[in-house]
Amino acid sequence: MDGAYFSLVVWTVDTNMEQFKDMLESIDQQDYREFELYIMDNNPSNNLEVTIKEFFPDIVDKVHYRRLKKQNGGAYAYNIGIHFAEGDHVVFLGQHDRLSGNTLSALNDKITELEDSAHIIYTDHDDLVGLDRMNPHFKSDFNKEIFLQTNYIGEFVCLSKDIIRKIGEFNEKAKSAYIYEYILRAAFKKCEIAHIPSLLYHKRTSLKPMTKEERQAANYNCKEHMALALSYLRSNGVVCDGRIDPSLKKWHIEYDDSGFRRFGGDYMFLKEENVSLFTRNNVKKMYAYLSQPDVAVVGVRFLGRGFTYDSAGYIFAEDGAQYPAFHGQKIFRDTYEGLGSMPRDVSMVDSGCCLIDAKVYRMLHGFDTSLSGKDAMLDFCLRAKARGYRTVVVPKCIARYKNKNNESSQESHDRLMENHGDFIQKGDGFYNKNLPIGVENYILPGTESNVEEKSSEDS
Repeated sequence: MDGAYFSLVVWTVDTNMEQFKDMLESIDQQDYREFELYIMDNNPSNNLEVTIKEFFPDIVDKVHYRRLKKQNGGAYAYNIGIHFAEGDHVVFLGQHDRLSGNTLSALNDKITELEDSAHIIYTDHDDLVGLDRMNPHFKSDFNKEIFLQTNYIGEFVCLSKDIIRKIGEFNEKAKSAYIYEYILRAAFKKCEIAHIPSLLYHKRTSLKPMTKEERQAANYNCKEHMALALSYLRSNGVVCDGRIDPSLKKWHIEYDDSGFRRFGGDYMFLKEENVSLFTRNNVKKMYAYLSQPDVAVVGVRFLGRGFTYDSAGYIFAEDGAQYPAFHGQKIFRDTYEGLGSMPRDVSMVDSGCCLIDAKVYRMLHGFDTSLSGKDAMLDFCLRAKARGYRTVVVPKCIARYKNKNNESSQESHDRLMENHGDFIQKGDGFYNKNLPIGVENYILPGTESNVEEKSSEDS
């Protein structure tokens, strides 16, 4: 057999039969046929078993129905599925959701690219309301800082059997956050977490306001996710606390800054003379993020004219050009997926105001003096990334340039591409290729741009 063999595992409880049939139809329409299906059923009747046999009369030997005797939740059901799965990859999907027709073939193509056989794969997704697809969620490659604040990856994941052997099965103590906990476990053990930037999964949702019971469930779900994030950080020596966001879709991690000492020797604070800071205790706030052992550089959000973003981190294009993230978008408007106001991993921050781990600076022998402008910072951040360190932007620390001039020379840019061209040409993994590259980044294609007229920016 060429390619991967997938075991699709679906847990069913309180099932809507029409939506369940829609899910089965999407499986039956897969162009890649090397798969088996396991239905782990917690419904009180066996209606699903009859429906499954009607849908798959030709491949009934590869479709398995198991009635679960215990009502122990999704993690228990998925672990039973893992136990019986014969595939070398196990795919978990929701009972009412849909796959695109090429989902399994895209997963198979991605698997052939990966070097580590122990891996997790996730994809972009959109919302499915009735028959309508809407709200595409174009995601970053694995972004640890965002993931510590919200489960942006979602519930659709593909696990290789090798990673299951390496880190074990799902934690059955988690009632709703078992997939989130599994990915956290893999992240902190530095396992490969790969991303396919394509809308291969369609998540069933509703536009109706939440009922009181649904809001209580969402509150519990958010608290459980946050508790797991805090637990993993604390187990790695990071002192932190958290609070739930009113949206009940994310939470806020508050890192401890009590170890900060002004003029301390464990960090370097860089600020250009023509940069003004708008918020208080900026260095202390940045130091709190630098307290994570895998963070090397922390940057801030820069404001432009008229209460707009100048930058919140930078994105590099395949030719090495660097674009300020969210440039020109209004600071009082919600940015794409709310990312503009969230601390997150980026490929590069603005060197006009940043904090650098002193030991990492010494290890990398500082900046490359042959590079100028933004090239020098991108080079430093890429070298830090190659050593396993992250660069984080913290939007709650705000600065502004009086006169901005940090352009690179052509000679500098040529040297940057000589040093990092192979990596840069693959594209910025922290930015989804389905979103526009350039100054008008992080704006969903087809929607009205919030970017200010260029003439006003240049004035």
